[in-house]
Amino acid sequence: METPNQDIRLQVLICTLGGEGIRRVAAACHPQVCQVEYLVSWQLPEGDLPVPEALQRPDFRIVKNYTRGLSRNRNAAIEAASAPLCLISDDDVIYNADNLQGIIRHFDENPEEDILTFRYASASEAKTYPDRPFPLDSPPKGYYASSIEIAFRRDSIARKIRFNENFGIGARFIAGEEDIFIYDALRAGLSGRYIPFDIARHDDLSTSARLYADPALITAKGAVFTHIHPASWPLRMLVHALRNIKNNNGISTFRYLKSWLNGAFSN
Repeated sequence: METPNQDIRLQVLICTLGGEGIRRVAAACHPQVCQVEYLVSWQLPEGDLPVPEALQRPDFRIVKNYTRGLSRNRNAAIEAASAPLCLISDDDVIYNADNLQGIIRHFDENPEEDILTFRYASASEAKTYPDRPFPLDSPPKGYYASSIEIAFRRDSIARKIRFNENFGIGARFIAGEEDIFIYDALRAGLSGRYIPFDIARHDDLSTSARLYADPALITAKGAVFTHIHPASWPLRMLVHALRNIKNNNGISTFRYLKSWLNGAFSN
């Protein structure tokens, strides 16, 4: 086992799958940044592959596993992490030095917080963000955190929280793992805060943006809401169904409600 580098304060936990995924990591040209290490959790369910030469750098650690499912891979990355601070990431996220040093700085400025969420810029997705910080247990209406915006103190998370492996790409429900991760962390007594600071660029569409009217995504939403809002999910379901009618998302209200209920009653 490698001896952890005591100078590393932040590990970027990059999750990827197979040969195509690791090539995306290699092509991203991650900057070398003082006190930052990239920990790549590489799923290889079809068998072993060599590490690309571009990733044989002192600031990269490649940890292989032979499982499937994004949340399972994120948990493998958390298990392998050793730095005080961790940032959830994917294989198509672009960083610069200011992004990553800013994450460390904001944790130093918020010593009481276990989790910080941030913003990312995108050329393809017009995600809007609040312009002021707020505690994650009192978010403004419409706010949600994407996985790649979530950073945390490893010791706080490692003792209590993991990603729910029933949710996320390759799992029973295709999305919602980040919502449940934050909810479970706050419920366990951890503290979190949103910071309006850009940490990355991510030009590919997120799962929720690509599949916003897909019945599988709506089913996942139903399962998430019964986990997070066990008492009020029926009312929230109706509000979202009415919004679906108003936005004309290309799926009938009946099918919308059926998909949502499938998730609600199978979680």
